Amino acid sequence: MKTKNILIPTDFSLDSLKAIPALLQQQPGQKFNITLVNFLGLSDSISELLMLSRRSREYEYVTQEFLNECTRLSREYSAQIEHLTTEFFYGNTVAVFKNYLEAREINQVARLKDHAYAKLTPLSYEPGTLLERSKCQVINLNPYVKPQPVKVKALHTEDELELQQV
Repeated sequence: MKTKNILIPTDFSLDSLKAIPALLQQQPGQKFNITLVNFLGLSDSISELLMLSRRSREYEYVTQEFLNECTRLSREYSAQIEHLTTEFFYGNTVAVFKNYLEAREINQVARLKDHAYAKLTPLSYEPGTLLERSKCQVINLNPYVKPQPVKVKALHTEDELELQQV
């Protein structure tokens, strides 16, 4: 089975990572290269554009807690996740986004239903419109909720059972 390259929009919150187990649960047995991407528009400043390739300022928004959770998910789902990376997409046009998808050989985009992406910077934006206009296949996922053990109330206590046996 061929490994799928999946893009998952993120705001680097732990809630946005719920898309990963939801995707893996929806497509069991499939292997994935997952790219978590935050969307940033380009600045009008020529000096910022010249320094774009050397930017690391945005990576300050990727918390250690987020990275630890990514590592945990990679280990827990190692049978399905081959690579898990984080990136920033710089741009806001469909043509640039299509080039980005093609360069990374992205097969699908997976996103959480009704997830409100937090703006990390003044240039951050919600990727919904760009995804729709790019005509890339989008999988809408319900957030994964880890099943909780069911508590069962006993009908009888141990003492009552002993009395009934006598």
